[in-house]
Amino acid sequence: MSARKPLTTRLGPYPETQVSTIITYDKLYHGLNITTGSGQLPKDSDQIMTGGGDETAASSQPDGLLERLHAVVLNRSYTAKFAVALAVIVIVLAAVGFGSYLQIQERIVSDAATDLETSATHHADSIEQWRTTTETETIAIAAAGVYDTGTSTDIRQYLTTAESSQVRSLHYVSTVNGSQMVVASTETSTEGRSPWAVEPVWESPVLAAMNDTTGTETVVRSTTYADGDGYSIAFVTPVPDSDGALVLVARVPAAQFHDGRNGFKTQLLTGDGGPLIGGQGDSTPISQDGRRAATAGQTTTIETGDRVATYTPVNGTSWVVVTSAERESLYGTSRLVRWGFLAVIGTAAISLGVAGYLFGQHTVRPLRQLRHRTQAMEQGDLGVDISTARQDEVGRLYDAFGNMRDTLRRQIQQAQAARKEAERSSHELERQNERLDEFASTLSHDLRNPLTVARGHVELLATRLSDPGTDSADLQSHIEKLEAAHDRIESIIDDVLTLTRKGASVEETAPVPLEAVITDAWDNIDNKSASIEVAGSRTIDADRTRLLRALENLFRNAIDHVGPEVTVTVGLTDHGFYVADDGPGIPTDAVDNIFEYGHTTSEDGTGLGLSIVKTIAEAHGWRLYVDTTYPDGAMFVFADVFSEDEPDWYGTEFEWGRSEASD
Repeated sequence: MSARKPLTTRLGPYPETQVSTIITYDKLYHGLNITTGSGQLPKDSDQIMTGGGDETAASSQPDGLLERLHAVVLNRSYTAKFAVALAVIVIVLAAVGFGSYLQIQERIVSDAATDLETSATHHADSIEQWRTTTETETIAIAAAGVYDTGTSTDIRQYLTTAESSQVRSLHYVSTVNGSQMVVASTETSTEGRSPWAVEPVWESPVLAAMNDTTGTETVVRSTTYADGDGYSIAFVTPVPDSDGALVLVARVPAAQFHDGRNGFKTQLLTGDGGPLIGGQGDSTPISQDGRRAATAGQTTTIETGDRVATYTPVNGTSWVVVTSAERESLYGTSRLVRWGFLAVIGTAAISLGVAGYLFGQHTVRPLRQLRHRTQAMEQGDLGVDISTARQDEVGRLYDAFGNMRDTLRRQIQQAQAARKEAERSSHELERQNERLDEFASTLSHDLRNPLTVARGHVELLATRLSDPGTDSADLQSHIEKLEAAHDRIESIIDDVLTLTRKGASVEETAPVPLEAVITDAWDNIDNKSASIEVAGSRTIDADRTRLLRALENLFRNAIDHVGPEVTVTVGLTDHGFYVADDGPGIPTDAVDNIFEYGHTTSEDGTGLGLSIVKTIAEAHGWRLYVDTTYPDGAMFVFADVFSEDEPDWYGTEFEWGRSEASD
């Protein structure tokens, strides 16, 4: 093969060396992993032999036919692999299906035979029960004492009374003048006649019963004979203490020979194989072997021609019950299973064939997709998916393009990150400029009024001072107003300077006791008659100066908007703290704009106080919002100040020790 040629490769830091390398076709299929000038050995270096190459080539050759077929055909052709896989699937499906079909066929035959045997046994049991009941009834009717003492009329009346629904007729036969004659009967037309003149089949059982000398309760049966619209059997038993016999003619119940399943036929045979009942007009051939087996007391199933029949004995008689069905009807389910099996195998073969054709495109289609995706990359879409689970040549080609895409994407992302950083710096500069503009606007607008007031009082003070009769108390009032105006100017300057630093985040924090900062902030403001309550405190990480400024602004805001008698409460939440007052609260329509720069409801306010508080909170990485559900006034909540599981060192020796050390 053309793959067997020496390659020149550089092994690590060693000089370039000629290495005679034998690469088997199996290695070619799984991919060659040798790069020149990389400074690395191949991963599968144990398959790369150095030297002359003849011995290694011979040792790597596949030995058997299957190995050669696998190496030459299967490893090189995906189509061959798939075709073999499909063939194996079809063979396995056929084998499993055929085995299942045989098992089902055997089960169907077994169940059919069981059904026939169950039906035949049921009929035999019913016939036996009917025979036993009828014989018992015959003996009971014959045991009455009316036959010895009564007249024929008395006997007839008794027989009429004893006749049941299953009894067709009752006859009392006795010897009159040396001949057997029907003396009394429920059918008066038979009286005075010979029994066998009434029905020829009665002769044998009547003579047998009248000649019985055993003294036991003997019942002799006649053969079945047609009687009107049905079949009847004569049951004859001797009458005790007389020379007569009782003949009970019973109808054979037709329901005993009807099966609930369509296609089942049942007939009753005599011991010699003649049809006792149910066999007239029946085309079912009688198997003498089956009849003899049933006569011997065994139940057996025999297939005769196109029918399957079960023979079973009727206990206490020589009768045989035969239940049969056509083979086609009995084993019809088997035929359906067979056709179902063929349909499944055929459908599987067709489906696999279609699947084989579709998967035949398994190579061309991925390459076409790869081409489209590389075109998308060419147009600038580096988010295109070039991943694949395949590990053959197509899979490695996908991986190569994917690596190239990832490298290019990383480089572009780095460039974009640098550009965004530059844009961020530009935006930060723009924000600083905007803050300076705000600063200038505030100074030019908000400082003008207090400066005008201060200037007016200075001029007035100068005029008064030039007057010899000037009242010093009046001058003191102007001086105090002048001082207040200057204090107002200083406050505005502090607010504006704080606002201009709103973009600067807090770089360094220190653990500070919240209650101590609250106390200092309250002492720093003109709290008038207001009161402060600390509902809870802990140590938090913060810039103490900025936190102090935020609390001062909130306290002033509460006093300015609620009044000098306000009560301010500071407490803890799960993740921060809150500042609340007992005033009327904040109107709902004002909540959304309350932290905006310049928002104020006071004529002499700057609108900077709450904006500064929010700026300080965001510089710490906290969230500040108004709790609109608080019912007793206004509540400002600082959230994300600490985590719920963060330890609190406030008031502990560790906390105070650290505080003293820092001092």
